Amino acid sequence: MAESSKPLLDPMCGTGTILIEAALMFGDSAPGLSRSYFGFMGWLQHDSKLWQGLVDEAVFREEAGLARKWPVMIGYDCDPVVIKSARENISRAGLEEKITIKRAELATLQSPATQGMILSNLPYGERLSEVEQVSWLYRAFGRKCSLSFPGWDVGVFISNADLGDRFNLVWKKRFHLFNGSLPCRLLVGRIDRSPPTSFLWNLPQQERTDNEFANRLRKNLKKTIRWAAKESVFCFRIYDRDLPEYNISIDLYEKWVHIQEYAPPKTIDRELARKRFKLAVRQVRDVLGVRSDRIFIKTRERQKGKKQYQKKSNKRKLYEVREGACSFLVNFTDYLDTGLFLDHRPIRERIFRVAGGRKFLNLFGYTGSATLQAAAGGAVMTTTVDLSATYTEWSRLNLALNGFCEGTHRIIRADGMDWLRQDKGKYGLIFVDPPTFSNTRKEKRFFDIQRDHFQLIKLAMSRLEPSGILFFSTNFRKFSLDPRLQELFFLRDISKDTIPFDFSRNSKIHKCWEVRNTDSQKRQ
Repeated sequence: MAESSKPLLDPMCGTGTILIEAALMFGDSAPGLSRSYFGFMGWLQHDSKLWQGLVDEAVFREEAGLARKWPVMIGYDCDPVVIKSARENISRAGLEEKITIKRAELATLQSPATQGMILSNLPYGERLSEVEQVSWLYRAFGRKCSLSFPGWDVGVFISNADLGDRFNLVWKKRFHLFNGSLPCRLLVGRIDRSPPTSFLWNLPQQERTDNEFANRLRKNLKKTIRWAAKESVFCFRIYDRDLPEYNISIDLYEKWVHIQEYAPPKTIDRELARKRFKLAVRQVRDVLGVRSDRIFIKTRERQKGKKQYQKKSNKRKLYEVREGACSFLVNFTDYLDTGLFLDHRPIRERIFRVAGGRKFLNLFGYTGSATLQAAAGGAVMTTTVDLSATYTEWSRLNLALNGFCEGTHRIIRADGMDWLRQDKGKYGLIFVDPPTFSNTRKEKRFFDIQRDHFQLIKLAMSRLEPSGILFFSTNFRKFSLDPRLQELFFLRDISKDTIPFDFSRNSKIHKCWEVRNTDSQKRQ
């Protein structure tokens, strides 16, 4: 770097240490030059004249270094407190004209030149609870480098050598270093000019068989795969209980297949249903041409009491998939739902389109998928509220995977209704997608969407800015909107517009409304 005129960028600069050190090296500043006293000055044989000559030479070299043409040196961080400290440190080093510090998140960074050097001391994640979050942050760092900084050199300083492969970057050199007593690695490489590509399905050969299910699956695939390719949709439904004899739904999450079996009615022989399902799974493998390790199967049935909240497994395996400008983590084994509701894709697209410049509130936030689209769409800040420790942590992982930080995007573990009563903030965009029923034994709390939605929407609207927008959605098929809401607010039923193409056979999958303040609607 000392001989380079290319930009130096630290995307997570913290208090600016790396940038200051790099600037001192480039400017040929001797270490400790600003110090007025050293211990050796008290020695009886200290030659003060010789020392002063060395100091004068160092000052001359520093002045010559400062007069050179300097490269761009810029640091980013999302924490305003840390940014303030970085600027103070740079000022004390006399380098405020040489180093620029800006507030930005990793997700929003853009390359200032065709070539340069990215160098950063990334978060370590020393606590066990942080390791997984940091590993997905490293994945986001590598993806951002590949997409926005091809041709640049890159160096990262990390403590966990096992996470070096999470970046999906090619490391040419690995140096063993220490941060104090902590063993670390400095990984150095060149960023590939080819951005990562997404998995795309090919249309199956249209060969009719004697099996009605296989024929229907091929017919559906012909439509949905072409549609998905045209719309750049990577996760979508290809079969939704089309045939009564095959009571299943099939979703594609990039290269993985998620099959949900619905419990047959009591009038259907259980053994016959089991054989049909086994045949259907075999046909899915044959038609799609996938191995069994890419197929995940779940059985859905009416859940009661504690059973509806129990985990199905404990594998904790997360898979990365894409939707629009964002990446999401899904789990195919541990829970009934994967963590990404595919039928909500259009409403997330709406949130992305209208979030720019607004403060966004995601109530009953689940895994934060709507929050990610709001953040990617330019929301100035987001707040995600959910009572579940599992879902709030999942939201944090999703934020890290996309290069967003919690300084700008708050995640709060709380009951949605209680939190609304206490919160004093105002939001330009609110998404409310509550569960149909919810109860917690510890707090003795019970939520019923039909009984409680009037109070819920009224509370949420009290947090909405005058010109803001609230989207309310529910999957309760017997839901009936309280007519009193029409007297208080302007409501527009957008259910039809928010049912995606791949769910068109199931138009009652959810209901959705756009809610605004009446005065705001009149002004429009």
